[in-house]
Amino acid sequence: MNGDIQFDNINFAYPARPDVLVLRNLTLTARPGEITALVGSNGSGKSTCFSLLLRFYEPLSGGITINDRSITDYNLKQLRQKIGVVSQEPILFATSIYENIRFGKENATRIEIEEAARQANAHDFIMKLPNKYDTVVGEHGVLLSGGEKQRVCLARALVKQPVVLLLDEATSALDKASEKVVQEALDRACRTTIVIAHRFATIQNAHQIYVLHNGCVIEQGTHEILISKERSQYWKIMKEQQREQLENDIEEAATLTQYEDDDQKQTSERSRHYSHNELDDGNKYTAFAVSGSKLTERICSKAFAHYLRQDMAFFDLVENSSGAICNRLSSNALAIQQMVGSRLGIVFESIAMFGVGQRVALIGASGCGKSTVIQLLERFYDPMQGRISLDGVDIRELNIQWLRSCLGLVSQEPILFDLTIAENIAYGIENTSIEDIIDAAIKANIHDFIQQLPQVSKVSTHDI
Repeated sequence: MNGDIQFDNINFAYPARPDVLVLRNLTLTARPGEITALVGSNGSGKSTCFSLLLRFYEPLSGGITINDRSITDYNLKQLRQKIGVVSQEPILFATSIYENIRFGKENATRIEIEEAARQANAHDFIMKLPNKYDTVVGEHGVLLSGGEKQRVCLARALVKQPVVLLLDEATSALDKASEKVVQEALDRACRTTIVIAHRFATIQNAHQIYVLHNGCVIEQGTHEILISKERSQYWKIMKEQQREQLENDIEEAATLTQYEDDDQKQTSERSRHYSHNELDDGNKYTAFAVSGSKLTERICSKAFAHYLRQDMAFFDLVENSSGAICNRLSSNALAIQQMVGSRLGIVFESIAMFGVGQRVALIGASGCGKSTVIQLLERFYDPMQGRISLDGVDIRELNIQWLRSCLGLVSQEPILFDLTIAENIAYGIENTSIEDIIDAAIKANIHDFIQQLPQVSKVSTHDI
């Protein structure tokens, strides 16, 4: 098997929705050693192609071949052993990182596992963990961040050296640096790779790009060919991404320019007057410096009084000579002053205080603690030190059920229950009206999709 894949006039509908065709006369080809990208809006049938290739389902009509041989002629276990999959929602088991990667190849050696982790840009973060590759990841990998889980799953797919690699938004949770390293490793692998992605950086090097819409291939070609066709679907997708990126760049440049203008303005006017912010900043540091000085004075006075109450035998000890006591008093005073003076003002200014109605963004590389902040706020865990307060009250003192009822959470890996769509939307809230459910669906831009389903919101999410 060399990975020459052909989808020929595929028609498919999920068993739970036999009247709704997900794929319509779909034809596409993935050549050996090439990267093939599938692009399209949500629900266009991209992930369904993977499900059919892995034989989770059988098409209604048409056929899928590998090396001109129908996939139904292959032994199912052997077929799946030749295909590596990294899904949009990474799945890990409650065992060590080493064992999770080894699930990709039962007889894999330590060297093979570590090499796969390096290709997936996971080795460095694994080596920083206390138990390294023997670190237990918890149920569903809960002890790792989203980006770390994706990299472990990618290593699991790579360790068996698959002939075909299927990537369904496999780098969506990675930061740009990690994504670049992983993408370069995949480009060097020279294996048949089918990619589902929305990011421009992920698909621009693809040898062939197929644009799907409502289960049909409406455009195909390389990035250069497709982008040259003005007003095409691919052109619109890429232009929208470029527009969003340009807006971000302009906003960032405007912010930097504003900072430069403010600096110049402040420099020229500082000799004449201070702004309110500067006065406030000065007051902050002055207040903490004064309070720190007074605290140091009180502590030194109490310490000196403590020494005066000691008996004569205390002063006969070498470590309690007059010089040692004076040195101790002065050095301790300096240490206290440094700890609680203006430095405490800087710490106070650095404390995250979020006002009512504010929107706060957490950014950083994969594994830097962004998701952990959410987990602490939801009280999945409690901090070892410090506190999180809501309206001035430590959240550990609040009723946990009431606290979580005040928070809405959309995690990196969406979780749905085996209920209807309406029940999933209303889950956790009592006495929710259908109007509220529909309003929430409209705001989440999913109402139109739901309306296209046979039973509308009564469809079970198990079939989506």
